[in-house]
Amino acid sequence: MPSVWALGTRNAQGLVYDPTTGRLWATEHGPRGGDELNIIRKGANYGWPLVTHGINYNGTTISEEKSALGMENPVVQWTPVIAASGLALYRGDKFPHWRGNLFAGGLAGQRLVRLELNGTSVAKQEILLRETGRIRDVRSFDDGFLYVVYDEPGKVVRLVPE
Repeated sequence: MPSVWALGTRNAQGLVYDPTTGRLWATEHGPRGGDELNIIRKGANYGWPLVTHGINYNGTTISEEKSALGMENPVVQWTPVIAASGLALYRGDKFPHWRGNLFAGGLAGQRLVRLELNGTSVAKQEILLRETGRIRDVRSFDDGFLYVVYDEPGKVVRLVPE
């Protein structure tokens, strides 16, 4: 159907478009295991539930397949899960060495993950915040700062350079 952009995604949480590259990045919840970072392409199939790195919450198998012909592999998969939440692309001026990096929040993982990109792959991951609370969202605004939204405890935190 022309109205369907992509198939086989499970539970998208973060979504950010990079106008410089034309890439649409998404984080999604896996079940027990298999949270993903994907580049969403028109007409692509991401395989859920035929391929997955996770299992059902009750421990049973969803699929034995981690990849399959004609289905997109995740750029990154997290097992154990971070319980992926918001996603931001940093283009600001306050952290010049982070320009062009993605930032993914984690609910259960209670972390903020910086993803250094190399084209369509992730060259490096760094955990910036750990166990400071459930991170619901992360945003980069025109003021050049990164903002992290927590749902437990409810607060918004602005990250500033050291």
